[in-house]
Amino acid sequence: MEQPWRRQIPSTVRRLWSSLRESSVPTYLVGGAVRDLLRGVRPHDYDLASRRTPEQVIAWAHQHQWRVIATGVRFGTVSLYDPRAPQCIIEHTTLRREGRYHDGRHPDQVDWTDNIEEDLARRDFTINALALTWEGRLIDPYGGQKDLDRGIIACVGDAHRRLSEDPLRIWRAVRFVGMDHHGQPFQLAQSLQSAIERLWPQLKRISVERQRDELWRLLQTPHFGRALWEAERFGLFVVIWPHWRMTQGFVQRNPYHRYILNHHLLYTAQEGPSPLLRLTGLLHDIGKPWTYTLDAKGHGHFYGHAETGAVLAKNLLESLHFDHKTIRTVTALIAHHMYPWEQVEAKTLRRIAREWGDEHVQQLWILRKMDIIGAGYHTRWAAEERVKRRWNEALSPSSSPTRLAINGKDIMRWLHLSPGPEVGRWLKQVQQWVDDDPAINDPQILKERILNAIK
Repeated sequence: MEQPWRRQIPSTVRRLWSSLRESSVPTYLVGGAVRDLLRGVRPHDYDLASRRTPEQVIAWAHQHQWRVIATGVRFGTVSLYDPRAPQCIIEHTTLRREGRYHDGRHPDQVDWTDNIEEDLARRDFTINALALTWEGRLIDPYGGQKDLDRGIIACVGDAHRRLSEDPLRIWRAVRFVGMDHHGQPFQLAQSLQSAIERLWPQLKRISVERQRDELWRLLQTPHFGRALWEAERFGLFVVIWPHWRMTQGFVQRNPYHRYILNHHLLYTAQEGPSPLLRLTGLLHDIGKPWTYTLDAKGHGHFYGHAETGAVLAKNLLESLHFDHKTIRTVTALIAHHMYPWEQVEAKTLRRIAREWGDEHVQQLWILRKMDIIGAGYHTRWAAEERVKRRWNEALSPSSSPTRLAINGKDIMRWLHLSPGPEVGRWLKQVQQWVDDDPAINDPQILKERILNAIK
């Protein structure tokens, strides 16, 4: 009879696992997949482990028509996939013991073993030091299930040693805080907190790409807000963004802001409905310390902070090697986040709809709401519905034509022009006329206006 949990695992993974175990070699599901199954969450990644060496796994795969990616043969890891389902990649790792780590990522020495508990002893946290047999027996030598039940993140063995082996585990621990435990975030064990407080500077040894990936995963967790506050408490943002230090304890001296700047950034990010907007919220006012002025009444002002912040954010995101699309989107949102939606006229709304695009505008609305709530004096954006109504009215089919009633060929014929920049300048001028008054979007009316404009 099939175990109930097994139905949560994709058929491709079940097929590989079943086939491997039929060779009389005990094969285990290990790590995060077991953790998530115990939490009742569908896993995203699947790792198998057995005493087979990488060479044996590769030979087995060739015999059984599985494809192989030699991802980390030196450390016992081989990735497998079925050519009929190439999107499902499954890692197999040889059971192993590890020596010391000197590069902050890989052990200096790896010895194979046939003991699953020895293999689990090398893992980072108790909730990941879990293995499951095909028959459904849980192997849990370090109390991982108990820590899951309590909502605790604790290291396997000595926390200081575990984090020293690979300091990226500091980011991983903070990311796991964002997991859901019966509606609440997870908590860090006191021993783990103490180790992080001592060892966080060692993150400077870790590549920015690995830290970026952990931050991005953190922003996708259910309780990302709590995890962000933990990252700030331990100084992790200063490691990846040295400019962040300028925000810490920065008093804004502004009647519209209740919090010091770094807290405002965290509260704003906390309101984001997507990882992209959470990242934007975290950086949207990063330019304030560089544009700070104080008036005669003692009020702080930040003229030009949006533009300055966009430049700084671009540099920060590039330093972490974010992809170009993310960098473009985040920096554009930061550059425009002070746009005065409440005051602009319908013709201006039509112009920015054309220039910025609807998706960008929709994200800006959300960012405005995040920013207002994150300032600490309001729980909603009072003008939100009014702005949306004015936007919809300005862009309704009756007041905002989908396209101009004329084109470049019309302009060339009327003005006896050849193709070139001048035609484009006329089209831009005509578009501005139509934005101001959509009623004139008629070929004859536009022709008369163009001819009158050259007299």
